[in-house]
Amino acid sequence: MINKIKFYLMHLAEYLLLSTKVSSILNKYDETELQLTVAKTKVQQSSDYLQNNMKLVKANLRTEEMLNLDANRDNAWKSFNYFVLSQAYCLNAEKREYANKLLTLIRTPEMRIYKMGYQDETASLINFFNRIDSNPEFAEAIEKISAQQRYTQLKTAQKAFTDKEAERVDEEADKPNAKGKEAARQVRESIESLNRFLAVMKDMTGKEEYDKIAAEVNEVVVEINSRVNSRTTRHRNAKEEEEVTEN
Repeated sequence: MINKIKFYLMHLAEYLLLSTKVSSILNKYDETELQLTVAKTKVQQSSDYLQNNMKLVKANLRTEEMLNLDANRDNAWKSFNYFVLSQAYCLNAEKREYANKLLTLIRTPEMRIYKMGYQDETASLINFFNRIDSNPEFAEAIEKISAQQRYTQLKTAQKAFTDKEAERVDEEADKPNAKGKEAARQVRESIESLNRFLAVMKDMTGKEEYDKIAAEVNEVVVEINSRVNSRTTRHRNAKEEEEVTEN
């Protein structure tokens, strides 16, 4: 159900991004009804263990440029948030209705992003974009209250942050120690275990929620694999340029 992940080419930061986003996805679903407790715990514990072994790398990533890009996306979020809030009090009844529909999503606990770490904020924003873009009612609400520009600015600010973060990970070389390798192994095993769990539970119960979880995880897989492919392509091109220069 979960697509193939290029674990063997991933950096620690990508393992952390994967586990953080998958945890965020699982947290949206009814733990008791879908019997997700064990799977959720494994993913979260592997993510926590990896995060504890990446403190030095994370500290190195907090450059002034990264801080500024993080502030930009925070400001873009505030701009979008406050605009939607203003429309909830406008004189147009139809716009108020659409704005309040968006506010129900904006006011969820996972969107309290201001005190979040880099990875958690990224996961929350990407999840927010996915929910808006996959739901015609939310997409219509964005259009009806004329919030497209601010929504696009928010997406642009988030992309600028994640692009620069990926560059910084490359610069750090991301050479894991023994504990880092063990942490990455735990993340991989937790995701593989989740995949087996989803397949078995889907066959046993027929519940569509398991397909939905797998589909959301696969969106993350596409993002991670794209990062890996982009990095390997950059490295290959750089090596070819060096060889041409030397010759």
